[in-house]
Amino acid sequence: MSEQAFWVGTYTGDAGGGAGVYRVTRGGDGVLEGPELVAEAVSPSYLVVHPGLDVLYAVREEDEGGVVAFDASGGRLREIGARTAGALPCHLSVTPDGGRLIVADYGSGTVRAVRLGPDGAFEGEPDVAEGHGSGPVADRQEGPHAHASANTPDGTILTTDLGADLIRSFRIEDGALRLVGETPLPPGSGPRHLVVHPGGHVHVVAELSASLLVLRPLDGYARLEVVAESPATAGPADARALCAALKLGDGGRYAYTSTRGTAVVTAHRVLDGGAALRPVADVPSGGAWPRDLHVDGPWMHVANEHSHSIATFRIGADGVPEPVGTPLPVPSPVCVIPV
Repeated sequence: MSEQAFWVGTYTGDAGGGAGVYRVTRGGDGVLEGPELVAEAVSPSYLVVHPGLDVLYAVREEDEGGVVAFDASGGRLREIGARTAGALPCHLSVTPDGGRLIVADYGSGTVRAVRLGPDGAFEGEPDVAEGHGSGPVADRQEGPHAHASANTPDGTILTTDLGADLIRSFRIEDGALRLVGETPLPPGSGPRHLVVHPGGHVHVVAELSASLLVLRPLDGYARLEVVAESPATAGPADARALCAALKLGDGGRYAYTSTRGTAVVTAHRVLDGGAALRPVADVPSGGAWPRDLHVDGPWMHVANEHSHSIATFRIGADGVPEPVGTPLPVPSPVCVIPV
Protein backbone atom coordinates (compact mmCIF):
# COMPACT_ATOMS: atom_id res chain seq x y z
CA MET A 1 0.00 0.00 0.00
CA SER A 2 1.34 3.44 -0.93
CA GLU A 3 2.27 6.18 1.51
CA GLN A 4 -0.49 8.46 2.82
CA ALA A 5 -0.12 11.81 4.59
CA PHE A 6 -2.53 13.30 7.15
CA TRP A 7 -3.25 16.69 8.69
CA VAL A 8 -3.64 16.67 12.48
CA GLY A 9 -5.50 19.33 14.43
CA THR A 10 -4.53 19.99 18.05
CA TYR A 11 -5.35 21.98 21.16
CA THR A 12 -2.83 24.69 22.00
CA GLY A 13 -1.93 27.01 24.87
CA ASP A 14 -3.93 26.50 28.06
CA ALA A 15 -6.20 24.02 26.23
CA GLY A 16 -3.40 21.58 25.36
CA GLY A 17 0.19 20.95 24.37
CA GLY A 18 0.04 21.47 20.61
CA ALA A 19 1.29 24.40 18.56
CA GLY A 20 -1.00 24.26 15.52
CA VAL A 21 -1.57 21.94 12.55
CA TYR A 22 0.78 18.99 12.12
CA ARG A 23 1.50 16.59 9.29
CA VAL A 24 2.10 12.86 9.78
CA THR A 25 2.74 10.15 7.20
CA ARG A 26 1.64 6.53 7.08
CA GLY A 27 3.93 4.00 5.43
CA GLY A 28 2.88 0.88 3.59
CA ASP A 29 3.05 -1.10 6.83
CA GLY A 30 0.53 1.22 8.50
CA VAL A 31 3.06 2.81 10.85
CA LEU A 32 2.84 6.58 11.25
CA GLU A 33 5.87 8.84 11.12
CA GLY A 34 6.31 12.48 12.18
CA PRO A 35 4.88 14.72 13.40
CA GLU A 36 5.93 17.88 11.54
CA LEU A 37 4.46 21.25 12.56
CA VAL A 38 3.27 22.82 9.29
CA ALA A 39 1.26 25.82 10.53
CA GLU A 40 1.16 27.59 13.86
CA ALA A 41 -2.45 28.26 14.84
CA VAL A 42 -4.62 28.70 17.92
CA SER A 43 -6.39 25.43 18.83
CA PRO A 44 -7.14 24.19 15.30
CA SER A 45 -9.04 21.30 16.86
CA TYR A 46 -11.12 20.42 13.78
CA LEU A 47 -10.07 20.41 10.14
CA VAL A 48 -11.70 19.81 6.78
CA VAL A 49 -10.46 19.94 3.18
CA HIS A 50 -12.21 21.55 0.21
CA PRO A 51 -13.81 18.90 -2.04
CA GLY A 52 -12.15 20.17 -5.21
CA LEU A 53 -9.22 22.38 -4.24
CA ASP A 54 -5.99 22.15 -2.26
CA VAL A 55 -7.43 24.23 0.58
CA LEU A 56 -7.57 23.25 4.25
CA TYR A 57 -9.90 24.88 6.77
CA ALA A 58 -9.38 24.91 10.54
CA VAL A 59 -11.40 26.16 13.48
CA ARG A 60 -9.89 28.43 16.08
CA GLU A 61 -11.58 26.91 19.11
CA GLU A 62 -11.64 29.61 21.76
CA ASP A 63 -14.22 31.85 23.40
CA GLU A 64 -13.88 34.45 20.64
CA GLY A 65 -13.53 31.85 17.93
CA GLY A 66 -12.79 31.87 14.26
CA VAL A 67 -12.00 29.87 11.14
CA VAL A 68 -8.83 29.94 9.05
CA ALA A 69 -8.22 28.91 5.43
CA PHE A 70 -4.87 27.57 4.20
CA ASP A 71 -3.54 27.01 0.71
CA ALA A 72 -2.36 23.39 0.96
CA SER A 73 -0.80 23.00 -2.47
CA GLY A 74 2.45 21.08 -2.46
CA GLY A 75 1.67 19.61 0.94
CA ARG A 76 2.52 22.85 2.75
CA LEU A 77 0.19 25.32 4.45
CA ARG A 78 -0.05 29.04 3.72
CA GLU A 79 -2.81 31.09 5.36
CA ILE A 80 -5.11 32.74 2.80
CA GLY A 81 -7.85 34.11 5.01
CA ALA A 82 -9.67 34.14 8.33
CA ARG A 83 -13.13 34.94 9.64
CA THR A 84 -14.58 35.37 13.11
CA ALA A 85 -16.94 32.72 14.42
CA GLY A 86 -19.03 32.20 17.52
CA ALA A 87 -17.77 30.91 20.86
CA LEU A 88 -15.83 27.62 20.73
CA PRO A 89 -16.27 26.56 17.08
CA CYS A 90 -15.70 22.80 17.12
CA HIS A 91 -16.66 21.26 13.75
CA LEU A 92 -16.47 22.06 10.05
CA SER A 93 -17.88 20.65 6.82
CA VAL A 94 -17.92 21.92 3.25
CA THR A 95 -20.97 21.63 1.02
CA PRO A 96 -20.37 19.22 -1.90
CA ASP A 97 -20.36 22.07 -4.44
CA GLY A 98 -17.55 23.79 -2.53
CA GLY A 99 -19.66 26.90 -2.05
CA ARG A 100 -20.05 27.06 1.73
CA LEU A 101 -18.04 26.20 4.83
CA ILE A 102 -20.45 25.10 7.59
CA VAL A 103 -19.27 25.95 11.11
CA ALA A 104 -20.75 24.57 14.35
CA ASP A 105 -20.14 26.88 17.32
CA TYR A 106 -20.44 24.84 20.52
CA GLY A 107 -20.22 27.71 23.00
CA SER A 108 -22.70 30.09 21.39
CA GLY A 109 -24.90 27.37 19.88
CA THR A 110 -24.83 29.02 16.46
CA VAL A 111 -24.45 27.51 13.00
CA ARG A 112 -22.87 29.61 10.26
CA ALA A 113 -22.36 29.23 6.54
CA VAL A 114 -19.27 31.03 5.21
CA ARG A 115 -19.24 31.73 1.48
CA LEU A 116 -16.25 30.37 -0.44
CA GLY A 117 -14.83 31.82 -3.65
CA PRO A 118 -13.60 29.89 -6.70
CA ASP A 119 -10.14 29.71 -5.11
CA GLY A 120 -11.55 28.39 -1.82
CA ALA A 121 -10.94 31.66 0.05
CA PHE A 122 -13.63 33.30 2.19
CA GLU A 123 -16.03 35.78 0.61
CA GLY A 124 -18.29 38.24 2.41
CA GLU A 125 -19.84 37.77 5.81
CA PRO A 126 -21.33 34.44 6.93
CA ASP A 127 -25.00 33.62 7.34
CA VAL A 128 -25.62 32.84 11.02
CA ALA A 129 -28.44 30.73 12.47
CA GLU A 130 -29.01 31.21 16.18
CA GLY A 131 -29.61 28.19 18.41
CA HIS A 132 -32.34 27.73 21.00
CA GLY A 133 -33.50 25.32 23.66
CA SER A 134 -31.99 23.33 26.50
CA GLY A 135 -32.05 19.81 27.95
CA PRO A 136 -32.33 17.98 31.27
CA VAL A 137 -28.58 17.52 31.92
CA ALA A 138 -27.99 20.72 33.88
CA ASP A 139 -24.21 21.03 33.50
CA ARG A 140 -24.14 20.27 29.76
CA GLN A 141 -27.54 21.33 28.42
CA GLU A 142 -28.15 24.74 29.94
CA GLY A 143 -28.53 26.12 26.42
CA PRO A 144 -27.92 25.29 22.75
CA HIS A 145 -24.58 23.70 21.79
CA ALA A 146 -24.17 23.14 18.04
CA HIS A 147 -21.66 20.33 17.58
CA ALA A 148 -21.44 18.93 14.02
CA SER A 149 -22.87 19.00 10.51
CA ALA A 150 -23.34 16.59 7.62
CA ASN A 151 -24.46 16.97 4.01
CA THR A 152 -27.29 14.83 2.63
CA PRO A 153 -27.79 13.65 -0.98
CA ASP A 154 -30.54 16.21 -1.61
CA GLY A 155 -28.44 19.18 -0.43
CA THR A 156 -29.87 19.47 3.08
CA ILE A 157 -27.37 20.35 5.81
CA LEU A 158 -28.02 18.49 9.06
CA THR A 159 -26.60 19.79 12.33
CA THR A 160 -26.57 18.39 15.86
CA ASP A 161 -27.37 20.44 18.93
CA LEU A 162 -26.01 18.66 22.01
CA GLY A 163 -27.53 21.20 24.39
CA ALA A 164 -31.08 21.12 23.03
CA ASP A 165 -31.33 17.45 21.91
CA LEU A 166 -32.11 18.53 18.35
CA ILE A 167 -31.19 17.76 14.77
CA ARG A 168 -31.65 20.92 12.73
CA SER A 169 -32.11 20.85 8.96
CA PHE A 170 -30.85 23.71 6.77
CA ARG A 171 -30.71 24.39 3.05
CA ILE A 172 -28.99 27.04 0.97
CA GLU A 173 -31.92 28.87 -0.63
CA ASP A 174 -31.67 32.11 -2.59
CA GLY A 175 -28.02 32.20 -1.63
CA ALA A 176 -28.65 32.11 2.11
CA LEU A 177 -28.74 29.56 4.94
CA ARG A 178 -32.37 28.71 5.75
CA LEU A 179 -33.75 26.56 8.56
CA VAL A 180 -36.25 24.10 7.05
CA GLY A 181 -36.97 21.76 9.94
CA GLU A 182 -36.07 20.43 13.39
CA THR A 183 -36.16 16.92 14.82
CA PRO A 184 -36.29 16.40 18.60
CA LEU A 185 -34.23 13.51 20.00
CA PRO A 186 -34.64 11.68 23.33
CA PRO A 187 -34.20 14.13 26.24
CA GLY A 188 -30.72 14.05 27.71
CA SER A 189 -29.20 12.15 24.79
CA GLY A 190 -26.85 14.96 23.74
CA PRO A 191 -26.36 14.38 19.99
CA ARG A 192 -22.72 15.01 19.05
CA HIS A 193 -21.59 13.68 15.64
CA LEU A 194 -23.58 12.28 12.73
CA VAL A 195 -23.10 10.59 9.36
CA VAL A 196 -25.40 9.90 6.42
CA HIS A 197 -25.30 6.21 5.51
CA PRO A 198 -25.21 5.31 1.78
CA GLY A 199 -28.63 3.70 2.27
CA GLY A 200 -30.10 7.08 3.25
CA HIS A 201 -30.54 6.72 7.00
CA VAL A 202 -28.79 9.12 9.38
CA HIS A 203 -26.65 7.75 12.22
CA VAL A 204 -26.08 9.91 15.30
CA VAL A 205 -23.76 9.28 18.23
CA ALA A 206 -25.25 10.66 21.46
CA GLU A 207 -22.52 11.77 23.85
CA LEU A 208 -24.52 11.97 27.08
CA SER A 209 -26.60 8.79 26.78
CA ALA A 210 -23.73 6.76 25.28
CA SER A 211 -25.98 5.53 22.49
CA LEU A 212 -26.35 5.44 18.72
CA LEU A 213 -29.54 6.65 17.08
CA VAL A 214 -30.74 5.76 13.58
CA LEU A 215 -33.06 8.24 11.89
CA ARG A 216 -35.17 7.85 8.76
CA PRO A 217 -35.45 10.94 6.53
CA LEU A 218 -38.81 12.59 5.94
CA ASP A 219 -39.66 15.42 3.57
CA GLY A 220 -36.25 15.27 1.90
CA TYR A 221 -34.35 15.37 5.23
CA ALA A 222 -36.27 18.42 6.46
CA ARG A 223 -37.50 16.18 9.26
CA LEU A 224 -36.30 12.84 10.54
CA GLU A 225 -37.77 10.00 12.56
CA VAL A 226 -35.91 7.90 15.13
CA VAL A 227 -36.32 4.26 14.07
CA ALA A 228 -33.63 2.49 16.14
CA GLU A 229 -31.38 3.00 19.15
CA SER A 230 -28.46 0.87 20.32
CA PRO A 231 -25.61 1.14 22.85
CA ALA A 232 -22.48 3.02 21.76
CA THR A 233 -20.29 0.33 23.32
CA ALA A 234 -20.42 -3.45 23.21
CA GLY A 235 -19.77 -3.72 26.95
CA PRO A 236 -21.68 -1.93 29.69
CA ALA A 237 -21.14 1.85 29.74
CA ASP A 238 -20.57 3.67 33.02
CA ALA A 239 -20.63 7.26 34.22
CA ARG A 240 -17.20 7.92 32.67
CA ALA A 241 -18.40 7.19 29.14
CA LEU A 242 -18.59 10.27 26.93
CA CYS A 243 -18.98 9.42 23.26
CA ALA A 244 -17.00 11.46 20.75
CA ALA A 245 -16.69 10.54 17.06
CA LEU A 246 -18.64 8.41 14.58
CA LYS A 247 -17.33 7.18 11.22
CA LEU A 248 -18.40 4.60 8.63
CA GLY A 249 -16.17 1.88 7.19
CA ASP A 250 -16.14 -0.79 4.48
CA GLY A 251 -18.66 1.01 2.28
CA GLY A 252 -21.11 1.40 5.14
CA ARG A 253 -21.03 -2.22 6.41
CA TYR A 254 -19.58 -1.07 9.72
CA ALA A 255 -19.69 2.03 11.91
CA TYR A 256 -17.01 3.01 14.42
CA THR A 257 -17.30 5.16 17.53
CA SER A 258 -14.81 6.52 20.05
CA THR A 259 -15.70 6.89 23.72
CA ARG A 260 -13.73 9.04 26.14
CA GLY A 261 -13.41 8.15 29.81
CA THR A 262 -13.53 4.42 29.12
CA ALA A 263 -11.01 4.95 26.26
CA VAL A 264 -12.44 2.49 23.75
CA VAL A 265 -13.16 2.33 20.05
CA THR A 266 -16.24 0.28 19.20
CA ALA A 267 -17.05 -1.56 15.97
CA HIS A 268 -20.75 -1.70 15.07
CA ARG A 269 -22.34 -3.92 12.44
CA VAL A 270 -24.68 -1.95 10.16
CA LEU A 271 -27.90 -3.89 9.55
CA ASP A 272 -30.84 -3.70 7.16
CA GLY A 273 -29.16 -1.33 4.72
CA GLY A 274 -28.40 1.21 7.42
CA ALA A 275 -31.71 1.01 9.33
CA ALA A 276 -30.13 -0.51 12.45
CA LEU A 277 -26.80 -0.87 14.25
CA ARG A 278 -25.41 -3.54 16.58
CA PRO A 279 -22.20 -3.14 18.63
CA VAL A 280 -19.73 -5.95 17.90
CA ALA A 281 -16.59 -5.30 19.95
CA ASP A 282 -14.84 -2.71 22.12
CA VAL A 283 -11.11 -2.21 21.57
CA PRO A 284 -8.81 -0.09 23.78
CA SER A 285 -8.14 3.18 21.94
CA GLY A 286 -4.37 2.94 22.41
CA GLY A 287 -4.26 5.95 24.71
CA ALA A 288 -6.36 8.27 26.85
CA TRP A 289 -9.37 10.43 25.90
CA PRO A 290 -9.94 9.35 22.26
CA ARG A 291 -11.43 12.11 20.15
CA ASP A 292 -11.66 11.94 16.37
CA LEU A 293 -10.93 8.79 14.40
CA HIS A 294 -10.24 8.32 10.71
CA VAL A 295 -11.13 5.14 8.80
CA ASP A 296 -9.15 4.65 5.59
CA GLY A 297 -9.88 1.29 3.97
CA PRO A 298 -8.25 -1.34 6.21
CA TRP A 299 -6.65 1.29 8.47
CA MET A 300 -7.95 3.32 11.40
CA HIS A 301 -6.17 6.17 13.17
CA VAL A 302 -7.38 7.38 16.58
CA ALA A 303 -6.41 10.73 18.11
CA ASN A 304 -5.89 10.21 21.87
CA GLU A 305 -5.86 13.76 23.22
CA HIS A 306 -4.78 13.27 26.84
CA SER A 307 -2.03 10.72 26.13
CA HIS A 308 -0.68 12.93 23.32
CA SER A 309 -0.63 10.17 20.73
CA ILE A 310 -2.24 8.79 17.58
CA ALA A 311 -2.86 5.03 17.58
CA THR A 312 -3.06 2.99 14.38
CA PHE A 313 -5.25 -0.08 13.85
CA ARG A 314 -5.76 -2.55 11.04
CA ILE A 315 -9.39 -3.51 10.52
CA GLY A 316 -9.94 -7.24 10.21
CA ALA A 317 -12.33 -9.11 7.93
CA ASP A 318 -14.79 -9.19 10.85
CA GLY A 319 -14.71 -5.40 11.07
CA VAL A 320 -12.84 -5.35 14.38
CA PRO A 321 -9.74 -3.08 14.56
CA GLU A 322 -6.46 -4.51 15.86
CA PRO A 323 -3.58 -2.28 17.03
CA VAL A 324 -0.52 -1.89 14.81
CA GLY A 325 2.86 -0.84 16.20
CA THR A 326 3.34 1.80 18.88
CA PRO A 327 1.16 4.96 19.04
CA LEU A 328 2.89 7.99 17.51
CA PRO A 329 3.60 10.85 19.96
CA VAL A 330 1.68 13.97 18.85
CA PRO A 331 0.84 16.84 21.23
CA SER A 332 -2.88 17.04 22.14
CA PRO A 333 -4.22 15.56 18.88
CA VAL A 334 -7.95 15.98 18.25
CA CYS A 335 -8.61 15.56 14.51
CA VAL A 336 -6.95 13.40 11.82
CA ILE A 337 -7.84 13.81 8.13
CA PRO A 338 -6.04 12.77 4.91
CA VAL A 339 -4.05 15.32 2.92
